[in-house]
Amino acid sequence: MILLLSEKNRDEVIQYLRQERFASAFILGNVLEFGLDNCKDQRRCGDYYGYFLKGRLVGILPFYNMGSCIPLFHEEEAIEPFAQIMTQRSLEALIGMKRFVQPLYEIISGEKNTLAYQDSSYFVNESLKPFQLEGSSVAEANELEHHRVVTFVKDAYWHGFHQQYSLEEVEAFVEQRGIEEELLFFMAKDKMVAQAYIQACTDKINQIGGVYTVEEERGKGYCKALVSKLCHNIIKRGKTPTLIVRKNNFSAVRAYTSLGFSYFDDYLLIKFQV
Repeated sequence: MILLLSEKNRDEVIQYLRQERFASAFILGNVLEFGLDNCKDQRRCGDYYGYFLKGRLVGILPFYNMGSCIPLFHEEEAIEPFAQIMTQRSLEALIGMKRFVQPLYEIISGEKNTLAYQDSSYFVNESLKPFQLEGSSVAEANELEHHRVVTFVKDAYWHGFHQQYSLEEVEAFVEQRGIEEELLFFMAKDKMVAQAYIQACTDKINQIGGVYTVEEERGKGYCKALVSKLCHNIIKRGKTPTLIVRKNNFSAVRAYTSLGFSYFDDYLLIKFQV
């Protein structure tokens, strides 16, 4: 049985999500911060569908207002009904651990126009090896002029991740961050040249994302230093740093491995035409 979840299901949902502390990071972080009811002007709210088997929650399928879907399930019986809902809904991105995403994608791929299929790895850092550049200058978003921050992040989305957002959408991202969701920039002679931020928070982990350096400044260790700084801050909070990296981004894989990150699971990001 599938139900549209609401705040009355909050305790059951959180208990279920805690079974997968890494796979559920985005979902649990959003539920803890914004709840299960869909506030339409909040990009990280959405519609949460729950699959119940013999009265027990065994799967969650959220559709976020930002256009993404992150499935999680522990019974194969959830796959077909989840796929049916996904074919009926507008969907920009399907993301998550490959073991959850791939079975659904194989069913819905004939109904959706796939723009990109990104094969990645989910990395976890249980033993940080710090890295710092001499004379480095790191600034938090709140310490910089707002328009500069929004413009840089907008450019980073496009040049680094081929994602095009309006200034208003980027402003919403910057302004709707949670307390722990740091947005850091590496400064070179007062110029913003690299960024990294915390994109998901739970009571156990902080997930790092948005790692980007402007093209002419790459290869200088700026993002490695930013990720190291974020890891340090995360560990001080008593949490585990995690991140996602494309399998074919060999330089990033080397940098993260040198910081103490190790492979945990396969991860997929699939983009569709809307």
